[in-house]
Amino acid sequence: MNFLNKQKLQLLLLTLYLSISCEPNDPTLIQLPDRTSPSGYIVSPLDGSSVKGNTTLQVIAIDNEKVDTVYFMIKAENADNYESIDFSTIEANDTWEGDWDTRNAQWQENENYFITFKAVDIVGNTFIAPPVIVKVDNQDDEAPTGYIKNPITGQIVNGTVTIEVEASDNTTIQYVSILVNNEIKVTHLSEPYSYQWNTENEVDDLVYSIYAVIVDIDNNRTTIPPISVTVNNQLPTDVTPPTGALTSPPAGSTVYGTTLIQVTAADDQLVDYMEVYIDGNLNGSIDCNGPSCTGSYEWNTLPETDGEHTIQVLLFDGWNNSTVLTSVNVWVDNIDQDEIHPSVVIIDPAAGQTINGSVDINALALDNIGVQRVEFYIDAILTHIDSIGPEYNYTWNTDTFPDDEDYIISLIAFDLVGNDGPSTPITVHLDNYDNVSPNGYIAYPYAGQNVSGLETINIFAEDNNEVSVVEFYIDNNLVYSDYEEPYDFEWNTELEFEDLNHIIGAIVKDQSDNIFEVPSISVYVNNIPNDTNPPTIIITSPSSGQTVSGTINFTVLANDDTGISHVELYINGQSLGLIEAEPYTYVWDTNMDIGGHDNDKVLSALAEDTSGNITFAQPIVVEVSN
Repeated sequence: MNFLNKQKLQLLLLTLYLSISCEPNDPTLIQLPDRTSPSGYIVSPLDGSSVKGNTTLQVIAIDNEKVDTVYFMIKAENADNYESIDFSTIEANDTWEGDWDTRNAQWQENENYFITFKAVDIVGNTFIAPPVIVKVDNQDDEAPTGYIKNPITGQIVNGTVTIEVEASDNTTIQYVSILVNNEIKVTHLSEPYSYQWNTENEVDDLVYSIYAVIVDIDNNRTTIPPISVTVNNQLPTDVTPPTGALTSPPAGSTVYGTTLIQVTAADDQLVDYMEVYIDGNLNGSIDCNGPSCTGSYEWNTLPETDGEHTIQVLLFDGWNNSTVLTSVNVWVDNIDQDEIHPSVVIIDPAAGQTINGSVDINALALDNIGVQRVEFYIDAILTHIDSIGPEYNYTWNTDTFPDDEDYIISLIAFDLVGNDGPSTPITVHLDNYDNVSPNGYIAYPYAGQNVSGLETINIFAEDNNEVSVVEFYIDNNLVYSDYEEPYDFEWNTELEFEDLNHIIGAIVKDQSDNIFEVPSISVYVNNIPNDTNPPTIIITSPSSGQTVSGTINFTVLANDDTGISHVELYINGQSLGLIEAEPYTYVWDTNMDIGGHDNDKVLSALAEDTSGNITFAQPIVVEVSN
């Protein structure tokens, strides 16, 4: 019988044996097939957003068993079929990421693309996520926008006037220049874009033109139309009413949700306040208290009926002169116009945090017309709904969840018309049971040190939760237990055998009875001193070769086994006096003539211990440059 036929025979006999030995009705041998498909959603980019450059596609894909593969798919808005893109995907804790380079010639500028993904589990069940639509916008051809916030056109100004410019861009503002009568007064590279214009340096009773130039990072340029003001530093008795304009919303516009009513006002002396009326009814007021004022009022349109409404503003100066601004008619439409999705962000806990017990999940949700509710998910399972904002909360009792595992927290916010917006999920680690031992070391005395008299043994101890006790041992005998910081023990070495080594040890325990045995050290008890060991000393500041100026610290570090009597510092051989206690520092004014007029200074020092042993530090040379 050849080798191949022998193998076939062995395989046949093994199959026959297994078929005879297995009970056909044994339920443990029956395994139902996995027919549960994965699930998930797209985290980034957001639906309706613009993308540019190298864009990260991030999705959540979960399965009852395990997601095996995620395929990202993209198609143009007018294309019939999706194209599977072979990105190199990165997976971590059910979060899958792929890098999409929108600068590739395959993707057209200013075109819309649908993005989705297909998740496949280990047995082949599939799931295709609802798509999001994004616009490829790699070339910034959008000019910045802005306006002159203060002063307003037609205003009479005096004294020092703050010229304020509001500027924004879809990318980044490069600079803003403010001009008066075509003269550049200031150029700002960052906010605030303002200039303190001293009108007393100008000719009185003349009209001045103020405008600004805004340039973004791609050199797109916008010139804000000029405004005209009159300089008058000789103010008469105030009989002039304030002036102004209702700048937003524009007449005939459609508004919804919370709409910002913006007003600019100015007076020859003082704008006191503004009153805002809706359909002839006082709705609120804006305080000003200045010669110019840019006021904003948040009008909640939700209680209003859909249809036309009239906005009117009254201005009052400090002498009760008043002005009725031209009214503006707008159209309220809270039902059909809202296509803006709410946003929600998890404030607490932090991503990657280790949690235990009852955990407060706090979130902030915002929407243009209002948030209806926020849904809380733990590992994609709905666990709580909160409808009271803008801060939304859920207290998660983690005691009922398996310990020492990672969990994904995600939220979804819904607005009043049903638009939804997901949060960026975070992963936290659950640890309800402390199995981490404490840590510590003997901070004092040092290994090999000569000790005498009363010595304070100090133990540094820490724990992930809390240290319960530190036990002190001398020669393996428990001598003291300390239950609170600092962990110290006053050791009377005169009760120990003289001229012998003694072992200092400690045990740190936490509240979960985890223990840590601190590495022991050996010290030498010598209560009858015969000190011949000189001290050690080094110059720690400044550094050798350093150039110094002004006032600096001349500092040395000195140690001795019995104790330092004093330290003496020198500059070019001139003593700076004795220092008898730490820190061994002399505050040196390098402008003072110490040790001669030369710029190169030799810094030296000596340390003398309590037994009269002396050590000189290695001198250094520094250069004085004032």
